[in-house]
Amino acid sequence: MRLLSGRVGVTSYAGLSTSRKQTPGLPGFLGLEEVEPNLGLPSNNNYVLYGTIEGERYWGAPSGAPSGSVDGIEVQKDEVTPTGFAGSITKLNFKGNGVTVEQLKLDLGGGIEVGIATMTINKSTNDVMDANGFTRASGITTFKVGAGLSFFPEPGQSGIVSIFSAADARTNVQNEDGSFGFGNVGTIRVGAGLTVNQVAVGIASIQVNGKFEHVNASGIITASQGFKGDLAGAGVTATSGFTGDLTGDVTGDLTGNVTGNVTGDVAGRLTGNFNSTGISTAGQLFVDTIQTTGIITAPAGFIAPVGSFGFLGSLFATGVSTITFLNGTNGNFAGIVTASSGLVGDVTGNTVGDVTGNINSTGVSTISQLIASTVNASGIITAGSISGTLTGTLTGKFNTIGVSTVTNELHIKSSDGSPGRINYYCEVGNAHYTQLKAAPHSEYSGNVVVTLPTKEGDVIVGDTAGAITQNIHTSGIITATSFAGNGANVTNVDALRVALNATNTTNAAHFLTFVDTATGTENVRTDSDLQYNPGTNTLTAGTLNGNATGLTGNPAISVGDVTLNGNMLPDADNTRNLGAAGTRWANVFTADMHFNNVGTGGNDVDGTEGSWTLQEGKDNIYMINKLTGKKYKISLTEV
Repeated sequence: MRLLSGRVGVTSYAGLSTSRKQTPGLPGFLGLEEVEPNLGLPSNNNYVLYGTIEGERYWGAPSGAPSGSVDGIEVQKDEVTPTGFAGSITKLNFKGNGVTVEQLKLDLGGGIEVGIATMTINKSTNDVMDANGFTRASGITTFKVGAGLSFFPEPGQSGIVSIFSAADARTNVQNEDGSFGFGNVGTIRVGAGLTVNQVAVGIASIQVNGKFEHVNASGIITASQGFKGDLAGAGVTATSGFTGDLTGDVTGDLTGNVTGNVTGDVAGRLTGNFNSTGISTAGQLFVDTIQTTGIITAPAGFIAPVGSFGFLGSLFATGVSTITFLNGTNGNFAGIVTASSGLVGDVTGNTVGDVTGNINSTGVSTISQLIASTVNASGIITAGSISGTLTGTLTGKFNTIGVSTVTNELHIKSSDGSPGRINYYCEVGNAHYTQLKAAPHSEYSGNVVVTLPTKEGDVIVGDTAGAITQNIHTSGIITATSFAGNGANVTNVDALRVALNATNTTNAAHFLTFVDTATGTENVRTDSDLQYNPGTNTLTAGTLNGNATGLTGNPAISVGDVTLNGNMLPDADNTRNLGAAGTRWANVFTADMHFNNVGTGGNDVDGTEGSWTLQEGKDNIYMINKLTGKKYKISLTEV
């Protein structure tokens, strides 16, 4: 189409003819519709031409990383370019609080402009102010002070110093809470045991940092870390008592209650009550009342006043102890113990002498020989020998040396969560044992009676680590979940028949068995590549040889010629390929060819969709548009 003005439509860049490239040796033809449009002049100098894949062309300023050298400023030292600089510098970076950079633009005329930067290095200056904060002088770079003057940084004022005379300096003294005490102090003097520390800027604190030779106090002295050293003198008097730990010797009498621990020897007599929760050691203890939860040791023994209740707590005695009633957690006696009302509690240790009363024990009792009228124990009794008859129920562990005879029944019960058991030890140091125990409660439905055999030999049990060397003779039936071994000596077994079970629904791989020969005795073999799944009715093999009629599924098949008596169809529309880029068909022999990309999103040229059929004629090849019904023939040039 042409317009009245003579202009023609411009062909898209994608539709330009191939001859437009001016192939060497061939003539090139160019129509008006393929002429490159003139973009005109750019809007500025040194612009470049840009293009997009959509065919857009435009002028623009250069951008992105440069591909070649860039002109800039050459950096030299002594008229020599230092090593490491490639070409020139295009960017300068100035640092420092005294460096300032000012950028200007200079017009050279003719549309040419250059940039000029001015770098200024300033010398730091300061201001001088008076005590009231008014600035008296500015631009000062150097300060000079006379004799006797010094610089002093003002507390809490950053960057401000004051000039003062050390001889005229005065300060104020504050109390511990920060309140004003007195002022106009030029010198601070501290006594022995005191020191001065700077707790804050411009603030000093006097603290104890040493040893006090003497403390003279009429009130209460409290030391959180305790008292260390001797308290000596004509007498030590504290009307309100001592609070804290007292370490050292007390050479005088101590009158009053001691509420803390007393560590060391007490040479005098304790005439009051004795209350202890730790370990107390005394040569002889003679007190009215003893109340203790710890251990009291007295080499000379304990003497309780007549009519007293006795002793509560632990009692360790190596002498003669006579008490009315003993109720303690621990008693260790090497002498004679007489208790008219009996002993209540556990007795641990050796008992030398006769026990003329009853022994009632709930703990662990260990003696060399037990001779008693009545023994009632719920714990453990261990004795080298027991003389007499045990009548009743024995509860707990029973350790005996020699021959023990039990008439009628021996009951081994359990109290530790495990079934009752008997251990039989070996003859060498009792290093090993064989344990016979009852079955767990969950396996019982009633009581079980086991009768021992009347033949000599080993008792055969299950789960043995090694083979049983004894023969098993039985006239009954032996039933087992499985039998192991080659079965060479097994008789009365039908080797020609096996029991078969139908498993046509199991969704799992089963391995098919086969033999090497059709007859005779052979080993049954399997192959991991030959499998059958009864659940899916699928047979899997590495290679199939023979007629593949009825073959289904998705097997990878590699065969020779394939002859079809039906259609060969893909399993999905517009998904599978016939051949590949590196695996092409040599020749395709077919009648009509049909092309259809409807529903694919269009072609790669103009993005449209179509449906065409290619057919052969006597002298021409025809294309039929299946969407419009129009027919076309392809122009052919005879060669």
